[in-house]
Amino acid sequence: MSDTDKIDEFELVNCIATGSVTQIWEVKKSGSNQPLAMKLLLDEALEDPENRKALKHEATIGKSMGHPSIIKVYDLKLTKKIGYYTMEYFRSGNLKALIRSDHAQAQGRLKKLMESLAQALAYFHEKGWVHRDVKPDNVLLSKAGEVRLIDFSLSCKPSNAFLRAVTTKSSIAIQGTRTYLAPELIRREATTFSVDIYSLGVLMYETLVGDPPFRTANPNDLLMMHVRDKPVKPSELDENISPEADDLVLRLLAKKPKDRPGSMQEVFAEVRSLNFFKEDPVKVARERQEVIALSDAQANEDRLDSRRDATRDRTKDVKRKPKPKPKPKIAPDLEKKPAAPTQQQQPPQQIPGYPPQPGMPIPGYPGMMPDQMPAGQIPGQMPPGYPMQPGMMPPGAMPGYPPQPGMPVPGMMPGQMPPGQMPPGQMPAGQPGQVPPGYPGMPGAIPPMVPQPGAPQPGAPVPQQGGQPPQPSAPVPSAPQAPAGEQPPAKEKKPIEDIPLATFDDLEIE
Repeated sequence: MSDTDKIDEFELVNCIATGSVTQIWEVKKSGSNQPLAMKLLLDEALEDPENRKALKHEATIGKSMGHPSIIKVYDLKLTKKIGYYTMEYFRSGNLKALIRSDHAQAQGRLKKLMESLAQALAYFHEKGWVHRDVKPDNVLLSKAGEVRLIDFSLSCKPSNAFLRAVTTKSSIAIQGTRTYLAPELIRREATTFSVDIYSLGVLMYETLVGDPPFRTANPNDLLMMHVRDKPVKPSELDENISPEADDLVLRLLAKKPKDRPGSMQEVFAEVRSLNFFKEDPVKVARERQEVIALSDAQANEDRLDSRRDATRDRTKDVKRKPKPKPKPKIAPDLEKKPAAPTQQQQPPQQIPGYPPQPGMPIPGYPGMMPDQMPAGQIPGQMPPGYPMQPGMMPPGAMPGYPPQPGMPVPGMMPGQMPPGQMPPGQMPAGQPGQVPPGYPGMPGAIPPMVPQPGAPQPGAPVPQQGGQPPQPSAPVPSAPQAPAGEQPPAKEKKPIEDIPLATFDDLEIE
């Protein structure tokens, strides 16, 4: 059927729900603006007499009810071609949908819900009917807390004791929804008003914690759990649930009818004086959501920080390990070899202790200081007739000149000797420290010394001023002696005058 179709004087506006046998439509009656609901039997189900009988049974019970928490039923029409009845249109969803979509709101309305259902079922029982299908799907709940109990298709009268005695259990069919079915119905025992009390306990448990007390995928196991198992306390699943709520719901779910409250009026009296929760469930749910949102935000922030840290660490690693720069190539001969100093960088050779400094004894004059020089002696010059000692400079000589053996001379090629210089190791014959006459290239050469009157003789002690006794002179080092058993080769001593001058003319002079 389309939205523009009409059934009798009712215009079909909107399809609210569809089942296997019936449909629920929002309709309008011609000449009236009041919205109504219609329970329409489907064409395929219309041919089954059982379905026709159930529709008529439900409409009859509904029309007999006049409680504000029970849906109102108005008109019934059942023919071979069509079957329906109209009822009050209650613009709200059922309790099952609210539990799934907003559990905290369902918890917040639980007290008023239980009061309304307890009163509605008490009225239902007073009319002599057992509902037998109390469940969240058959309870409509508005935002204002108004309740409507619907669906009376399984409602029946309490069992007759005489009929129960003559009827076998195997012939009694189990009817109802397994999740909310009372244990005595499963055991095929007598149907009493306590059946609705058990089903109301399952509804209350599901509203408290969000799930029914027993759940399993196997239908037969679910039935056995109702008969055998004890449900978990709701407060163990939600700490905000009060102990008084635990006590009431567990008594409603007792396995034996005698252990449950005696009537719906008793249930209503307990509910009115009961606090189901320690704190407002809506407020608690909001705080929990804020904590969860904060934890999620912190987790996301930590995740982003970890990514940034990882990126930052990789960047640091790249900066920490730059590409090595190529080293300049150096010739093997130049590596780790200092440059040879030039002649200008070479310090002039000096003779230690010369010229004498104030306070320093004069070489060859033991105990004599520079201020105690003999009369007529010039400071810095050797006394007349004093023999040359090793390490001493002749009068007027310059430091570093004449060149020493093996020392390069500016302007000469390596290996050449200066004019008038003997090769290393050779010395003209004569006295040590004296240069023979005519030795070329030696400025300031010392001629043969002739002792002067009053001058100290070589090797003789020098008289001290002030009448001090003369000090013994330093011993003159002697020539090295040959080892024992060997005789040194005899050298022929010649006077200086016999040395031919040609010996010096043979030297190459540049």
